[in-house]
Amino acid sequence: MQARRILHTADWHLGQSFHGYDRTWEHEQFLAWLLLAVREHEADALFIAGDVFDTVAPSSAAQRLWFDFLAELVRMRPACDVVAIAGNHDSAARLDAPEALTRALGLHIVGAARAADGCFDPARLVIPLGARYGEPWGYVAAVPFLRHDDLGTLTALQEADAFLTLTRARHEAVFAELARRAGPEHARFAIGHGVLLGTQRSSDSERDVRIGNVDGVPVDVFPEELTYVALGHLHRPQQVGGRQGVCYAGSPLPMHVSEADYRHRVVRVTSEGSVRTAVESLLLPKWVAVERVPRGNKPASMDDALTALLALPSRAELPATARPYVEVRYLADGPRPQFHAEVEAALEGKGYRLTAVRAVFPETTTVSSGYSGEGRSLKELDPVDVFRAHYQRRYQNEGPSEALVTAFQSLLASVSTPGGKE
Repeated sequence: MQARRILHTADWHLGQSFHGYDRTWEHEQFLAWLLLAVREHEADALFIAGDVFDTVAPSSAAQRLWFDFLAELVRMRPACDVVAIAGNHDSAARLDAPEALTRALGLHIVGAARAADGCFDPARLVIPLGARYGEPWGYVAAVPFLRHDDLGTLTALQEADAFLTLTRARHEAVFAELARRAGPEHARFAIGHGVLLGTQRSSDSERDVRIGNVDGVPVDVFPEELTYVALGHLHRPQQVGGRQGVCYAGSPLPMHVSEADYRHRVVRVTSEGSVRTAVESLLLPKWVAVERVPRGNKPASMDDALTALLALPSRAELPATARPYVEVRYLADGPRPQFHAEVEAALEGKGYRLTAVRAVFPETTTVSSGYSGEGRSLKELDPVDVFRAHYQRRYQNEGPSEALVTAFQSLLASVSTPGGKE
C-alpha cells in the first residue's frame, strides 16, 4: 500500500503588521520555504487550518501573497491536494469568492460552513483526496471556524450546554458523512479551527473566540478512528489530550513577543491506507529574531535595561526587513519621562526595530502613606495629599520629591478656574 505524505500548517496571518512594522518579507520567506517543503517531501496533500489572513479585509499585497503561492504550488506539484479552511480572522465570503476558479485548479478552499442557501450541508465539507488522478486515497472533513449563525440562535448559545450540544451535532453530522463515503482502505482526516479543552494558549496573542461563555470544546468531538486531525487557532505547537494524531501546527511566525521562544513548525504526517505511521515536526528557520530585554518574564530596572540594550550585538548589516524586533520591559520604580528616549538612544545605529517599551509597576504591598480619605467628602480631600498617597502606592517608596510636588501644585493651579475653584 502506497504511503501518503501530508503537510499541516496554520495561522499564517498574512498582512499582519508587528507593532506597526510590515511583515511581507517574512511571509515571503515562509511561503518560499513551504513550496520547497511540498516539493522535497513529495507531499500528496497540504492542509491549511485557518487564519490565512490577519483581517477580514486583507490588503492587496496580502492577497497577492496568497494567490501567488497557490498558483506556484499548482504549477510545481499539481498532484498535491490543497485543503484550506477559514479561521476566525478570515472572511469566509472572501475565501469562498473565487471557488469556481480554485476548484478548477484542484484547490479546496472552504470559507463558510454553510452553503449559499444558508443551510448546513455536511456533504460539501467532506473532500476526496487524489480524486483528480483516479480513485481517492483518502477523505478530509474540512470544518471551518464555526460562527454564531453556523450553530443556532444567539439566545440558545447563551447557555453553555446549548453551545456544546450544537457544536457536537455539527461535527457529528460531518463525520457521519465522512464515514458514509470513506471505506476501510481510505485515510480519514479532519481540519478544524478553534480552542480545544486542555490546551496551552499564548498570553496576549490569540483572539478570544468563546461562544456561549464556553472556554473550549472537548477533544472527543473528533472520533478516535480518524487518521489525523489538523488544527488551527492556537499559535503554540502542541498535541491535544495525549493523542498524537490531534495537533495544532502553530503559527509559522511569532505573532506576539510572548511567542518568541516557540519552535515554529510545519507538521508532516505519513499514512498508509487508514493507518497513521508517523507525525513529525519540520522546524522552521527564524527569519527575523524577536528579542526581549531582559530575557524572561521578570522586568529589569531602568538602568539595567539600558545596560542590556547597549550590550546587544550590532545588526546594522542586515537589510531593514530582516532586522530583529526588540521589546523592553522595565520596573517603573519612579517617574522617568525621558526613559523612552534613552532606550531609543541606546539602540541608535544597532539595527534593531523597537516594538514597545513596557512599564511594570511594583505590586501593592503593606506600605502605608499614613494618609486616608476614608469618611471624608470629595471637597474635603487635599489634592496634594491624594497625589502623595497615590505616588507612594504606585512606586512603593517614600513618596514624591518636593520638586515633583511643586510641579504638581503648578499643574493644579493651571487647571483651576479664575475663582479659585477646580
